[in-house]
Amino acid sequence: MSFTYFQLFAASLLSVVTYLLLQRRQRPPLPFPPGPKGLPLIGNLRDLPNEPGSWLKYEKLGRDIGSDILHLELFGMHLVVLNSEKASNDLLEKRSSIYSDRPQLKTLAELLDLGSWSLSFFPYGSKWRDWTKALYVHLQPAGVRRYHPVQTKAARQLLSNLLDTPQDFLKHTRQMVGQATLKIAYGFDVDPRDDPNIARTDDALQGISVAQSRGNIFNFVPFLIHFPWWFPGIGFKKDADIYKRKLEQSRDIPYEAVKRALEENRAAPSIAASMITDLSEKSTPEAIFMARGLPHNIYAGGIDTTTAAVQSFVLAMVLYPEVQKRAREEIDSVLGHGHLPEFGDQDALPYLKAILYEVLRWNPLAPLGVPHLLTENDVYNGYFIPAGSMIFFNSWAILHDPTTYPEPSKFKPERFLDPAARAPLPDATFGFGRRICPGRFLALDTVWITIAGMLAAFEFLPAIDADGRPVPPAQEFVFLLAS
Repeated sequence: MSFTYFQLFAASLLSVVTYLLLQRRQRPPLPFPPGPKGLPLIGNLRDLPNEPGSWLKYEKLGRDIGSDILHLELFGMHLVVLNSEKASNDLLEKRSSIYSDRPQLKTLAELLDLGSWSLSFFPYGSKWRDWTKALYVHLQPAGVRRYHPVQTKAARQLLSNLLDTPQDFLKHTRQMVGQATLKIAYGFDVDPRDDPNIARTDDALQGISVAQSRGNIFNFVPFLIHFPWWFPGIGFKKDADIYKRKLEQSRDIPYEAVKRALEENRAAPSIAASMITDLSEKSTPEAIFMARGLPHNIYAGGIDTTTAAVQSFVLAMVLYPEVQKRAREEIDSVLGHGHLPEFGDQDALPYLKAILYEVLRWNPLAPLGVPHLLTENDVYNGYFIPAGSMIFFNSWAILHDPTTYPEPSKFKPERFLDPAARAPLPDATFGFGRRICPGRFLALDTVWITIAGMLAAFEFLPAIDADGRPVPPAQEFVFLLAS
């Protein structure tokens, strides 16, 4: 058996080498975008970041070569990084008909089977359009207002939890986001401190993080997916089956619970309940599968990013006490001391909204987003971008461009208030074109009501060491969708 797999490996390797040599002999009609010079066969393998902060390296590479569009090649695969809002708009927005596909990342789409039910990984086509259309019915700007009571209740519960155990604020903020989104998606009233549905999904989502760190080899050497798990370098394949089952359980268990509750006439209003109710005996298998998978997209797709935004806000308040003071003064002057903001107060609290925008700009939730896939050959500014290229938009570089956001490393909400030099809203944090995050309006509302209540109720200070001296907080971020 081992000899058979060795033969298969040798034949596959020979095929890959032959393919790459043929590819290199085919000269493009125009030069590729600028990028570091690669080596034969492996291309820019040595230039790919192998540590956290890859968006920083890509931004520096682009700056060093004087280009806002960066090209790298890896085993014949073309990677293009867009380091400016103009390039991202020109390609991902204005040419969205050919830049809206997704590369089929073997590790996530196939080994974990996310390609069949996670909207982020769907290829651009009829299935993606159908699921996106169904999602927008529930998450369009006017529609998300119906969820304001749910979001307000979860934010108020967070304040109570923080009052009891402020040292557990990381856990409490994640619990708050889970409480709101589970209620919206499935109608569940969750345990305000430790809920099994939240724990189950958190455990399953760890598989995505592990897959990106341990299973990336399958994305660049796809034929290895057919090898057994004990083959050198692909041990993750054994664990992938475990994570796949966990992800399916996190999707199916709440769906089946809502289905039973509807049959027993005790289901609370939710997106899942609405979709199940709309099914009929004539519904297609795809419609039934959509009702099973789409609510989980809302929960799983938002819990990490929304939680990260709230936690980044806390960090900013500790680092910039003057911002915290000004925001609290605005709340007190509008609402009076001791009153918690409501959604109806948003227009009367412009500085608070500016803080929300600055949180999204200062610490982008997905610095390199989820890659797009180019479906046709294209030419941009005299450069040739071949079909099949993976396109990354570097939202960190876009939102830290000093020509657009002066002193970008500083947390300055006032940049969104000055009429003479008002900065553009940080829309890049949610993506570009037809693949822009469909849950952005829900996320914005959740973060706003949360930080509004936290500012009204608490003061954020650094920790104190044994000698009574303040301990500066660490500024270290971990991103699930960083590459």
